[in-house]
Amino acid sequence: MAFDDITVREAREKQAEGYTYVDVRSIPEFEQGHPPEAVNVPLFHHDPHSGQMMGNREFLDVMRANFTSDAKLLVAGRLVSPVRPLIDELGLNGRVELVGRYAQRDAPELLRRAHLLLHTKVMDPCPSAVIEAMACGLPVVYPASGGTVELVGGEAGVGVPHPESWERDEPPSPEALAEAVIQVLAARSAYAAAARKRAVERFSLEPWLDRHEELFSELTLRPRSRPS
Repeated sequence: MAFDDITVREAREKQAEGYTYVDVRSIPEFEQGHPPEAVNVPLFHHDPHSGQMMGNREFLDVMRANFTSDAKLLVAGRLVSPVRPLIDELGLNGRVELVGRYAQRDAPELLRRAHLLLHTKVMDPCPSAVIEAMACGLPVVYPASGGTVELVGGEAGVGVPHPESWERDEPPSPEALAEAVIQVLAARSAYAAAARKRAVERFSLEPWLDRHEELFSELTLRPRSRPS
């Protein structure tokens, strides 16, 4: 399923071409007003017991059952085992593109083809790919462990909980990752803006150099203590 940010006018033009307008707001919000011919598939439901908005666990099943998916997965980098037989077995030809290895200079163009970065490595200490993606305005969906949590923060993507163990990797379930992807894509503009802002403010080269210059200057100006 591809998600794009479009205006109300563009949405109406798409409807005229035969596209379906899927409104993912809650049922009460939908009933207060919605575009003509819109279909309501809530991403969240109001839980009367807790008073909180809870994720609709049937969302993905409903979308799969009623709408044709045109989502595409770009797989970049080195693969340690052949995956083409699995792609064929699952009937995903045309849905998965194996980009392979790429030069650093090609990274921005590759990242700008995507709507988000799905970074699935658990306990990753400091993945530079995550910073590069955020610098290109890509939100990140990732296992909530390791240094990725600190890199992404609470607004530039969604971390998915999973069992943490140093003995073996236990990534989140595919269903949990899919729910996180849907959550991000439903509010992609906000997540994308937050990702870009966080990358610029926290990981730009100039502030990083300034902080190191300040630290080294402080250390070199300190008087040396004479050995006793």
